[in-house]
Amino acid sequence: MIRAVLFDLDGTLVNTLPDLAYITNATLRDLGYPERSMEDIRIFIGNGARKLIMRALPEGVTLTQDIIDLMQANYLKYQNRLSTVYDGIPTMLSDLQSRGIRTAIVTNKPHKAALEVSEKYFGDLIDLVQGQQEGIPVKPAPDTGNLILQKLQVKPSEAVYVGDSDTDIETGHNLLMPAISCTWGYRDVDFLLTHGADCLVRTPAELYEEILRR
Repeated sequence: MIRAVLFDLDGTLVNTLPDLAYITNATLRDLGYPERSMEDIRIFIGNGARKLIMRALPEGVTLTQDIIDLMQANYLKYQNRLSTVYDGIPTMLSDLQSRGIRTAIVTNKPHKAALEVSEKYFGDLIDLVQGQQEGIPVKPAPDTGNLILQKLQVKPSEAVYVGDSDTDIETGHNLLMPAISCTWGYRDVDFLLTHGADCLVRTPAELYEEILRR
């Protein structure tokens, strides 16, 4: 029986692509570099803000701490302006809560930014949030997920990980739990299947039913 569901954030619960594109391009503009297209940014997403800006930099430009700090500052300055919650997500979270199933966000988004997004869009529908913090390996390493499991006092066998990318699939496997892949995010069905998705769901309602079956 599933007692907890760990969720990715960007592309899984919230469509943050417009904000991430704006934040990345604002950082590139501040640095005097060419901007990237929305499609470029979509492909770059998945391994945290550091990797996002590193991938967006022009070829030959070295990522420095000053660039990382600028990206982090722009994250907090510009996020939550253009993002939208995917249809059906709040209902799905509420239904899980009514069943006594705990919910948590495990994301590579900077921790403070992740907390702000969760509070703005979900309030008490999410029990715990763990974002990227210094000294803690990011996904697909299991460290952030294990921190959540410890706080919830839930075993890996009693949880599932839900995300929209290959990083999320690998994260679930590293946490020794099933990885459920949603098809409404930033990767298509063929990509998810090729990268080892255990299960595909096409709507939040379908996700809810899949969790109850386990």
